[in-house]
Amino acid sequence: MGKIKLTINGTAVTVDEGSTILAAALAKGIYIPHLCHQKDLEPVGVCRLCMVEVKGWRKPVMSCKTSVEEGMEVITETEEINKIRKVVVELL
Repeated sequence: MGKIKLTINGTAVTVDEGSTILAAALAKGIYIPHLCHQKDLEPVGVCRLCMVEVKGWRKPVMSCKTSVEEGMEVITETEEINKIRKVVVELL
């Protein structure tokens, strides 16, 4: 398996190809809020707390289900992301 280089909040991260954004962030000690993610289970993306923005992408994505890509620039906290998370928690 190859390695993928990306940045999360400006921090360089190198992970195995096929990793998710959430796994990459957690491996580097970068916290992304999440509830439904369990390391031994397949990601289901139902809580939506792990939403992040990817530079150049149109809308936020679930970090637990989105695979990393070479050169990807991830931002874990913005005003829009915080609004989404607030609504999600209110719905829960």
